[in-house]
Amino acid sequence: MRKIYNLDFDWKFHLGEVERSLTNEVGVIAGVVKAGGATGAASIAFDDSEWRHLNLPHDYLAESDFSEENLSSHGYRYRNNAWYRKTFALDEEIKNKHVLLCFEGTAVNADFYFNASPVAKSCSAYVETAIDVTDRVFTGGGALNNIAVHINGMTTEGWWYEGAGIYRHVKLYIKELLHIAHNGVFIKPVKNADGDWTVYVETEVENSGYDNPAAVVEVSLFDGEKKIASSVSQEFNACERGKVTVKQSFNVSDPKLWDVDSPNLYNVEVKLLSNGKELDSVTERTGFRTFYVDAEKGFFLNGRSLKIKGTCNHQDHAGVGVAVPDSVQNYRIKRLKEMGTNAYRCSHNPPAKEILDACDEQGLIVMDENRRFESGDEFIRLLVAMVKRDRNHPSIIFWSLFNEEPLQNTETGARIFKHLKSVVHNLDDSRLIMGAINGTMDGAGMEMDVTGINYRISSIAKMHEQHPLQPIIGSENNSAVTTRGCYKSDAEKCVLACYDDGAVKWGESVRQTWSFARKSPYYAGIFIWTGFDYRGEPTPYNWPSVSSQFGIMDTCGFAKDSFYYNRACFCEEPVIHVMPHWNHTEGEEIRVAAPTNCTEAELFLNGKSLGRKTSDCIDTPEWMVKYVPGEIKVVGYVDGKEVCSDACKTAGAAVKINVETTTLKLKDDENDTAIINVSLVDENGTILPCADDMIKFSTSGDIYLRGVGNGDPNSHESDVLPQRKLFAGRCQALVSAKYGGKGGSITVSADGLASETIEFEIENVKQNLVLSSQSVVVMYRLYMTEITPTRPDPLMVVSGNDMNTFMAVDTTDHHQNDFHSGWRLYRLPVSLPKCKKIGISIPNSWYDKMEIYVDGKEIFSSEREEKTSKIDKNFSVDVDENATEAEIRILIYIENFAYAGIRDGISIVFI
Repeated sequence: MRKIYNLDFDWKFHLGEVERSLTNEVGVIAGVVKAGGATGAASIAFDDSEWRHLNLPHDYLAESDFSEENLSSHGYRYRNNAWYRKTFALDEEIKNKHVLLCFEGTAVNADFYFNASPVAKSCSAYVETAIDVTDRVFTGGGALNNIAVHINGMTTEGWWYEGAGIYRHVKLYIKELLHIAHNGVFIKPVKNADGDWTVYVETEVENSGYDNPAAVVEVSLFDGEKKIASSVSQEFNACERGKVTVKQSFNVSDPKLWDVDSPNLYNVEVKLLSNGKELDSVTERTGFRTFYVDAEKGFFLNGRSLKIKGTCNHQDHAGVGVAVPDSVQNYRIKRLKEMGTNAYRCSHNPPAKEILDACDEQGLIVMDENRRFESGDEFIRLLVAMVKRDRNHPSIIFWSLFNEEPLQNTETGARIFKHLKSVVHNLDDSRLIMGAINGTMDGAGMEMDVTGINYRISSIAKMHEQHPLQPIIGSENNSAVTTRGCYKSDAEKCVLACYDDGAVKWGESVRQTWSFARKSPYYAGIFIWTGFDYRGEPTPYNWPSVSSQFGIMDTCGFAKDSFYYNRACFCEEPVIHVMPHWNHTEGEEIRVAAPTNCTEAELFLNGKSLGRKTSDCIDTPEWMVKYVPGEIKVVGYVDGKEVCSDACKTAGAAVKINVETTTLKLKDDENDTAIINVSLVDENGTILPCADDMIKFSTSGDIYLRGVGNGDPNSHESDVLPQRKLFAGRCQALVSAKYGGKGGSITVSADGLASETIEFEIENVKQNLVLSSQSVVVMYRLYMTEITPTRPDPLMVVSGNDMNTFMAVDTTDHHQNDFHSGWRLYRLPVSLPKCKKIGISIPNSWYDKMEIYVDGKEIFSSEREEKTSKIDKNFSVDVDENATEAEIRILIYIENFAYAGIRDGISIVFI
């Protein structure tokens, strides 16, 4: 049966490049192009003991400084390359298994090495890299394996903040040689004419062995723990070193539907058996739903008309960059759902799969988007990887193949689109395939199941008139720009007022877009740019702005007032919101607005009515009010009846730190994250809307700080230091629990106020199998004997004052060039930290015979017919936990060779 190891823990990290220590040019060149011959930081034996220790996911760009000389589109962050390494052991039981190493996201380009062999390259920051390392894995006897990843953080794939590093999860899949292929299950529920459903299941079975075994695939559907349907078992014969696709189906009557209001989910379990033994199993979620887009009537879900009310989103969050914890992904989707949205566009790339999980669970329709509009082999591979990974998510309704491509309106663009569309259809023929254009519908636009049009609402009616049979959807809309807490635009301060009257030249306001959308039934819906502010692409300002201001919410997920403008448009239940805050200069004329979907709204100042006005979600009532302290309140009416209200009070002096957390219980997996939102309140509990105090954070016990933020698009503060200024009265910290933690707390403080402490309960959860790792220390300085024609005793006793039997040698120089024939004994005393084992690797040695001893015990003996520079194995040996020293001895024999011996030291790992 398969095992899935969590490889997120215990990595070593180095920012920048690493110089190689080279013994001779010819040997290095030959080694690099031969299996296991990679040098420098890619070598198994590289000394990473001084590197930084960290866990994944990790975005090192989020830790860097700002500079006006850096790329504005990537947030003016200082960019660099980097290395990651992980050294670990696998049990003997893994021998003769299929081993797959999967990096779910590396930014931006990456080179992957496994046991000093180059095994993969990635030119995508967004598509997973799955690497078959079956032939290169070392197992049993404490044998050590090494992963090395070089990140090219200087490259870019997008014109927005992409981060840098291994920023999504890493997993190691161990399977039988005959197994279900990675992302090899496709589930397609189809509603029949009689109202029942048929579930079609395709299972790709992969054989990494060299035989042709008979096997069986069994498929079952579960509603929770209850099995409600299953297929007939299907027998087949596997192909030697090949793949077979098994197709099955079963019928289901009256399932609960997946819908935006009731996202019902089911589990499909696929089992692979041979000779009655279960070899592998996979469980995938699915949902039952129907959908289509009508060229005149728009989008339909489960037979009912539904206007798409979506947002476009990049993937970074305050404090952590693109290395967003799973629970924060869930939080972000929840915030969008609270605003009334029903759809999510992955702009402009495949997302973390946890985003799709959250959309499945919370009921958001997804437009999943391909990054590269190319039809070359490498780009087809990336598209295939995206579709195969994501195609079982019921939330995905649209595959988008591109965004705003220069070739979109050409014959060339149409050919590329048709090619990519065919690739997707061969993998999944159940979704609508589209792209996002910012020109005419000519070329690729007319090859789409539904044409996505970015902005251009003034031209859409004409497009529809010209192409009345072609469905149309707004794939990107608005680009309205606002700054949270700002009510007077100021170009010098790079801030924008929140009254929904500021948009970039190509965009529209919230209300302009919705006015067109709601009166145009053929217009299937909209995707607003954007749900959240994001790092990079600072718009409409440049330096010192470092992030966009398009968001309905800021980078922390704090709502701007546009949250309520949109909520009034999107929600059916009564909505009303009063703005701005009520802390101003006495006598100042204040513009008061009340975004609402009510038919009337009435404003009160300190209980006195300032007038009732007709209202609508696109016709927001406003008043000019001379400021006096107190309370401002707005009441919404429908058919003359009060249905909702909102109020804002003047805040006095701060008397207390207000701390809100999304949870008081954290899982001990180093991934589950609590979001801590901080503000200051007065004696009545009213939040100070303009506070900018410095807030400090300290953690204790098994709680640690992941990062901080405040949503300020112009802030150059550190995301990783344990402090942050309030911006427009708010800031945020993200905290997690250490692996295996028992308890802990975070304390929040500010000058002049009593600190606040939150105690967390830490829940021990069943983890995926975790592979801990070790640092490698390379010992270059050894002791060796003279060359002798006869075999010396490798365990010879050396007296304390013997300074002649063994002489010191630096194994990286040419001191051993006298070793052509005969025997030589090496000795290495090793000081031991507290450990149970030591791991040993000899990266470069030439010999005919070799024997290795640790504390007098032989652990390796080899005699080769041909001379070799590699031992195809690493070693580990038990040591006394109380011992402070161990001694390694290595005996080598060579006959008639140019040079022999240990050439690049001995690598030691303390386990």
